[in-house]
Amino acid sequence: MPTARTELQKLGDETRPYYEKFWGIITPYQDELWRYCRKLAGNPWDGEDLFQDTILKMFTSLSSLSHREQPVHPRAFLFRVATNHWIDICRKRKMQSEKQQDSPAAAEELDIETPLDIRDAFETLLAHLPPRQTVVLVLVDAFQFTVREAADIVGTTEGAVHAALFRARGTLRQLAAKENAEGEDAGRASLAPKPDPALVERYVSCFNSRDFQGIADLLADNAVYSFVTQSSKEYGKSAIMKASHNPSHYERRDLQAFVMELWGRQAAVFCKVRPDGTPEALNEVIALETEDDHIVYLSGYFFCPSFMEAAALQLGLPREEWQCAE
Repeated sequence: MPTARTELQKLGDETRPYYEKFWGIITPYQDELWRYCRKLAGNPWDGEDLFQDTILKMFTSLSSLSHREQPVHPRAFLFRVATNHWIDICRKRKMQSEKQQDSPAAAEELDIETPLDIRDAFETLLAHLPPRQTVVLVLVDAFQFTVREAADIVGTTEGAVHAALFRARGTLRQLAAKENAEGEDAGRASLAPKPDPALVERYVSCFNSRDFQGIADLLADNAVYSFVTQSSKEYGKSAIMKASHNPSHYERRDLQAFVMELWGRQAAVFCKVRPDGTPEALNEVIALETEDDHIVYLSGYFFCPSFMEAAALQLGLPREEWQCAE
């Protein structure tokens, strides 16, 4: 006998049409926002987290927008929410660490009106600039916001934006003169702790043999599976094995898992395979977190289109055709 739905669940049903309408408004800016979050965070793992947080924060703040007299443009507001959240993350990171990473050397006099192609040196740049200088440089040079628009997003003056651009571009030139910048996909390491390689290997091995009891044995009793999009989660081993890891979802034999290094982080990468067992197309990426010889957290990126497209490109694999048609 099904249990009665709670008031919160009923409220969730009522808000679904509004959420769909909200997505209809922001969809034209989705890919651009994801690239912005990836650049700020320094790698796709943390960039996807920043992207999801931005979407949720914007949706939950909609009621407050009705009190604003001036027009609120979706693109500018999305970038503002992402910017402020990332700066907050940087502040918390700085408070938790004794290391200071935001002291760029003084720049010589430069032409501040000359935009730079910062893509090739971006991750090196992030390690040498304070958060606000990074944000300003990304907004103006990478995403072509005007100085006035960037000032509005960051919440500062146009003069302060010009000064930040002057210092940031000078630092970039100094870094480029010293050494070759790292490529885009090298990036900064993800903030997530590295999993136990042996547990990742065992998880993949159990999946490939469809040993779901073996997978259950690897999970902590209070393990969590996160569908990264919309932060939907399954709590506890039992819920995970009944839902996302239900054997009925994995009856196809051409789906196999591989342990792969992706942007500096070991992950379980699920692929459609050829008859000889080699990967043919990307299906899913799951990141694992481990503790005390058990898997305590799993993050599934199946429903994260920008992340999955980037992963497919990085791995040199196409995505499965039926996914691309979604």
